Amino acid sequence: MPLRLSLVLCAAALAAGCGSFPQLDAVVSDEAWASDYPALVPAETLRARATARPPSADGTTLGNAASPAPEIDARAARLKARAAGLRGEVIGEADRDRLNQTIEMDEDEG
Repeated sequence: MPLRLSLVLCAAALAAGCGSFPQLDAVVSDEAWASDYPALVPAETLRARATARPPSADGTTLGNAASPAPEIDARAARLKARAAGLRGEVIGEADRDRLNQTIEMDEDEG
């Protein structure tokens, strides 16, 4: 009985693997496929856009709208801190010395 059960489970797994993929390409519009990559914009430009007040429906600026500039600055600081951490040494000096040691083998070993 266990052999028959395992054969049935294997057959079911194989049958499930033969299914078709959903049409993922249909999710993206033709316009999106034809569009160019977004332009890279300096952080200063983004910060200036973030501090500008959005206009209201009557054309006046919303004076009480919260500016996202502090959040952008905080995120930029976090990203810079992560980048600085990645610039550090990967291998310590002691490990580097150990890896640079020459391995000496006897003639009959290899």
